[in-house]
Amino acid sequence: MRMHDQRHQYGGVAAPRIPDVHGELETHITVDCPRETDRLARWAAARGIGFAHIVLARGATPSQPMLGLRGKGSAAGQLAAADGVVAELARDGFRAVRVKTEAAPWADGVPQDDRAAVGLGPAQHFEHHVKLLLAAGHDRGGLEALGAPHAAHVSWNARRTRADGREERFVTQRCRGVGRATAEARLSALLADLRAASLPVLEVEREFVLYDTNLGLDDGWMDPEPAQ
Repeated sequence: MRMHDQRHQYGGVAAPRIPDVHGELETHITVDCPRETDRLARWAAARGIGFAHIVLARGATPSQPMLGLRGKGSAAGQLAAADGVVAELARDGFRAVRVKTEAAPWADGVPQDDRAAVGLGPAQHFEHHVKLLLAAGHDRGGLEALGAPHAAHVSWNARRTRADGREERFVTQRCRGVGRATAEARLSALLADLRAASLPVLEVEREFVLYDTNLGLDDGWMDPEPAQ
């Protein structure tokens, strides 16, 4: 996997080198604003930028308000666009603490097999988001226990509520050090266990994380991956 030497830093943590990947891209910019999430949401809406307030089921930093930028092209170009948003945030009194960019798994440059994934750092990995539709008061502990053997953990969007009272939850799986084929097999195993438990799957998103400037925000949420 080819890399650019350009590096950036947010939240006091240097980002890894930028992979030479081209295709459909999405960047999430996490902002430290515990008392100003509503102002951040208005700020994003005024600029046509996506906003979500993701809450982790556990961990050192469970509250993670973030912006979402979509694009198509090079990873370096996507980061340049994110830099502009980070600078504008700072001018308006917001502090970005993480910039994380993902590519579609089929994008040019994403490792398709395990051999191509050799040498990747922890910030570069496949990530899957399985959205579930659950009854209010569901067994969250049971869901967490089901996901853990698959390196998958629970979160939700605090701003997303449903009129019918049911709750949407994400089960996020990370697959490090492997190519797309192995990652897809691990996702299939997770989905099989979710469906065996009669948990309704609304949507499945597949991504490859290109860089992440602050993995530490997920400390205590994502455990070391189990042996496969």
